[in-house]
Amino acid sequence: MSRFHISQDETGYFQLSFEDDAGELTLVSYQCEDADQLVEDASRLAESGEFGAATVVVDPRRHPVAEGIGLEGERPAPRRAGA
Repeated sequence: MSRFHISQDETGYFQLSFEDDAGELTLVSYQCEDADQLVEDASRLAESGEFGAATVVVDPRRHPVAEGIGLEGERPAPRRAGA
């Protein structure tokens, strides 16, 4: 069964990928700030019939951006283990 997956990465951005019947994943869209737009896009693609009987799967574990992750390309300062 083919599926459109909407998930959130460790930086807080959302991505849309397509899984075909053979299980091969293809990245469709990435670095989106709003998952709702991706849900609309995936639903429209699934309804088009171009992707067979594709379903839309949304990661239920949406979460805010984790603290300490710099979105401006900054690397966090090193820390000692156990600190």
